[in-house]
Amino acid sequence: MVLSAASEQKLADGSTRQTGVFLNEFYEPYRALVDAGYEVVLATPEGRAPAFDPEGVKPSYWKEHPEALAEAQALLTQLPQLRAPLPLSEVRTRSDAFQALLVPGGQGVMVDLLHDTDLHALLLDFGASARPVGLVCHAPALLTRLPKEQRPFAGRHVTSVSGFEEWYIETFVMDARAQVRGIGAQLDEAGYRHETAFPGRSRAVRDCNLVTSQNPFSGADFNVHFLAALSDWRNGGRCEPESNTLAEASP
Repeated sequence: MVLSAASEQKLADGSTRQTGVFLNEFYEPYRALVDAGYEVVLATPEGRAPAFDPEGVKPSYWKEHPEALAEAQALLTQLPQLRAPLPLSEVRTRSDAFQALLVPGGQGVMVDLLHDTDLHALLLDFGASARPVGLVCHAPALLTRLPKEQRPFAGRHVTSVSGFEEWYIETFVMDARAQVRGIGAQLDEAGYRHETAFPGRSRAVRDCNLVTSQNPFSGADFNVHFLAALSDWRNGGRCEPESNTLAEASP
C-alpha cells in the first residue's frame, strides 16, 4: 500500500493547505485486507511518515460506520509501519515479493505521488504481470502519467473523483482550485473508459486486475472488488485486457 507523505498542498491561487491521505480511504482497505489474512506493507516516497488530511476525520465521512473513526484514529497511533514505512525505491527493487499494489486517495497523491518514477515503475510492473492494482479516488490520476508507449491498463474501464466532486471540494473545503484537477477528463483523453456515479454515491469499478473507486463513500464496494481480484490472481485466474471485462457495484 503506497501512501502520500505530503502534508501541504499549494493551490492555484498561491495559498497552501494541509493535505495528505484521506483517512477512511486508507483505513477501510487496510482493515479489509488484514481481516482477510493478508500482510499489508506500507511504503512512501523516501520512507517518510505518511500525512493524513484533517478533513478526513469529519464524522460526515463515517456515517455508515461511525465507530470506525475511533478505530482508525487509534490505528494511526498504534501501527509501527506508519512511523517507519518502506521507501518506495526499496519496494521497486523487490516488487516480485508483493501480490498486489494499492494506492489510497487524498489530495496528497497529487503532490508527491503523481510524478513519482518509482511508483510509475511499480504500476508498469504490476500491470505487466497482471497482479491486482487498486487506485482510490484521486489515485487513478496516476494512470495518466504513465509513458504513452507503456500503458498496461490502456482502454480499461475506470472511475475516479468526479468533476463535480472536485468543484465541491475546492469550493467548500479548500477555498481555492487545486493546481492539478479534471482527473476524469484527463483519463478520457489518455484513452481510458472513465465513468462516475452521482456525486457522493458509492462507485467502484473492476476491469480485470485493475480496481478503481470514486470517493470516500466507495470503500465497501472497492474492498469487495479488490479482494476478489486478489483471490482470482492467487487462484491462477487471468483476464486479457482486450476482453474489457467490467464488474461494478453502485447502490
